[in-house]
Parts: sequence; C-alpha cells; structure tokens
Amino acid sequence: MIYQKTLSFIEKNIIFIIIFTYFLYMFGFYFGLDYFFFIREIEFGYLLGGDSKRYILGSEKILNLEIPERKSYIGYMIYISLFKYFSLNLTHVVFSQIFLTFLSSLCIYKISKKLSSRFGGVLCMALYLFYFPLQVWNFYILTETIFICSIIFIIFFLVFFQKKYIPILIFLIIFTISIRPHGIILIPSFFLSIVIWLYLNNNMKIFWLSIIAICFLFYPTILLFNLFLADQNIQKLIAGGGIIWGYEDTNNYLNYKISDNNVKNNLISLLIFLKNNIEIVIISFFKKVWFFLTRVRPYYSEFHNFYIIVFNIIYYPLAIIGFIKLKSKKKLGVILMYVLIAFFTFTAGITYADWDSRFSLYIIPLFFIFAGIGMIEITNFKKKY
Repeated sequence: MIYQKTLSFIEKNIIFIIIFTYFLYMFGFYFGLDYFFFIREIEFGYLLGGDSKRYILGSEKILNLEIPERKSYIGYMIYISLFKYFSLNLTHVVFSQIFLTFLSSLCIYKISKKLSSRFGGVLCMALYLFYFPLQVWNFYILTETIFICSIIFIIFFLVFFQKKYIPILIFLIIFTISIRPHGIILIPSFFLSIVIWLYLNNNMKIFWLSIIAICFLFYPTILLFNLFLADQNIQKLIAGGGIIWGYEDTNNYLNYKISDNNVKNNLISLLIFLKNNIEIVIISFFKKVWFFLTRVRPYYSEFHNFYIIVFNIIYYPLAIIGFIKLKSKKKLGVILMYVLIAFFTFTAGITYADWDSRFSLYIIPLFFIFAGIGMIEITNFKKKY
C-alpha cells in the first residue's frame, strides 16, 4: 500500500522532483566546485574561460557608449552590461544562466510532451538537466548557456505558435544571432525551414513568393556572412585548426593548399579554398563530424570519455528512432530542429571540431527531444506485440 502511494506521488510530482533535484545538483556543485571536478576555485562566484575577458571588456565598452571590436558577440556583451548597469556582479550572471536553464527545461519538457507524451517529456527534461557537460557552462561567463537556451525558446514559441508570439520570436531570433558567430547559422536555417514548411503544407503561392523573397535577400545575406568572415582568416582557420582545434598531434593536421595571404576573407575565397582541397576536405569532413557528434576527445580522461559514451548510448539510438518516426514533421518548429542539426553538423564538418566539444552542445537538447519521441515509439511498439 505504501509502495503504491509512493509510486503514485512520484508519478504525479515527477516534474517538481526533477526540478528540485536539479537545483540541489546545481548549487551543490556551485558551492563545492573546487572539491569535485575543477582544479581552479570558484572564488568570485563564477568561472572564466578563454573568451570571458573579451565579453567583460566588450560590456564595459557598451556602457561607455563605445562599439566593441568583436561585433559577432555583441548580444552576450549587452547581456552582461545590463548586470553591470544595475551594479550587479558577475555572480548574478551565473545565477541568471541557471535560472534560464530552468526555464528552458520547462520549454523542452512541453515541446517533447506535445510531440510524444508526458513520459517522453520527462525523459527529455531529465537528460537535459542532468547532462553535466551541458550544465557546467552555467558557471562560466561564456555564451554557451544563453545561446542554447535562446535556441530552445525559439523552437518552443514556434511549436506552440500564436500570432501574439511574433514580436517575441523576432526579438529572440535577432538576439540569438548576435550572441556568438554560430548565430549566423540561424538565418539560412530559418529561411530554409519556412520554405520547407510552406511546401509541406501546400501553401504554394506563399512558397513561390518566399523563393522570390529569398532570391532578393540572398545578396544581403551574403554581405552579412562576409561581414562575419571578415573577422576571420578562414583558410588558416580551417587548415590550422586541424580535425580538433588546438590538439597538438601530427595525426590531427592535414596538408591543405593555402592561397596567397592577400586573398580577401569572404565567401568566394572560402569556396575556392574548398575546391582546391576537395579530397582533403571530404576526408576531414567525416572525421570532424565524428568528433563533433560523439563528443569524445583523445586527450580527455578515461572517466570523462566513458561518461560521454554512456550518455551517447542512452540518447543517440532513441534520438535516431525519434528522428525517423516523428509524425508531426509539418510543424515549423519541428522542421527547424531538423535543419539546425543538419546546418550545425555541416558547419563543424567544413571547419573543425572544437577543443572542449562545446559547439555540439547547441544541438544536444534537440537530440534529447528526439530521444523522448524515440522512447515512446519503442514503448508503443512493445504494447502492440
């Protein structure tokens, strides 16, 4: 009797239990980071990464009404400047990132529940909140948490779309694009998703109007993309980065043909570079995608890689099933999930797999949503047979 009541209580209150456990989990690590996984102490209530100083200095420039040098991160710099404006230190940025992760977990639960069931939503939420490689970035003054949460918020408002959400969506899309350079991927992803959505829903007149609009917007989009590339030496970035950026190993680098140093950093020079190195590009593409999606690294500890592999075994098979079996493929938010996974993976394939596998975290929550759907498909299959 007590056992049944306990199970009933857990079933009814599982969301609250997960959230309560998450906050214990977060603040437990927050107050004991130096005793657990980190060598550096969290003396000031936050951790700094390699790019943190750039964001902090950029936020100070914004408060002084100056334009930061790296404009592709201006969204996150503005975010930090808001805290500085109200005389709040960077510890409050960490707390805000944990809170935004909590809000995004509710969104990810609602999305997965709508596309599968309550059980699928619970599984998705649990995977998201207790995947430590994802949650650890809450403690850093880095763009990862805000960028990931913003993507989830966009998908949420598209899946549960109402006209009154349009201003929110416009703000979220612009803000997400401005958080970090990867935000530029959202522009072609969103346009392509709209075109596919119109086609699948037989809105052929608007579909062709959209094609025409995209043709008109193509040139301004290229200019915007070139603005992003202007900050980078794209040839040296790809060739010098190797398969995994920053990994000093002879097997990590391939012999690319690099053009004259005077070549402009734009889309045309990028395409010429890829054409001149087509064989190497294809080989390196699949290697980079492998490391991007599996998230393992040759220099991680055995425990670290083991932890990642265990999670991969849990969610990837389920996500593949959900990816194939999802029935609500005509929803714009769902189409955007597919397209974002494709674009982010393709981008990693033509550039590099990053050192600490942060870049793949941007689409990991989407795999968790598909994993929830996959679990329900397996459950329903078992019930039938």
